[in-house]
Amino acid sequence: MLEPRSIRKEWDRIKPGLEELKAKWPELCTWRIEDVYADVLAEQAALYMNEDGWAVCKLDTDQYSGKTDLFIWIAYSYENKRGGILEKYLPSFIEVAKHLGCSGVSTSSSHPALVKMTALKPVYTNYRVDVDVEST
Repeated sequence: MLEPRSIRKEWDRIKPGLEELKAKWPELCTWRIEDVYADVLAEQAALYMNEDGWAVCKLDTDQYSGKTDLFIWIAYSYENKRGGILEKYLPSFIEVAKHLGCSGVSTSSSHPALVKMTALKPVYTNYRVDVDVEST
């Protein structure tokens, strides 16, 4: 089971994981490490942990339908296994979402492990092209 935790008490445990994720997946990790701390401290996100790893989640409300998802912003497994904490603890995330009155659990990433998780269904896919714009 994943339990909510205080960012201040657990920062020394999760900061190395954030640094590792940013180093390994810089194109996916557009956030700053300080952003994670600030968002959890300001209660814009929540930290969930257990002996296997941790996740930082936010509530994501669709502006048109009003439905809210528990959005798994960042997830880290101490064992670095495929799917890691997300796959193993998806039932816990679902229970947290139900407790919070959410309609679903979602995440967004191009990490290849997510494609192989059968419980996750793609809702939509973003496509993007980089544009080289000169500053004027």
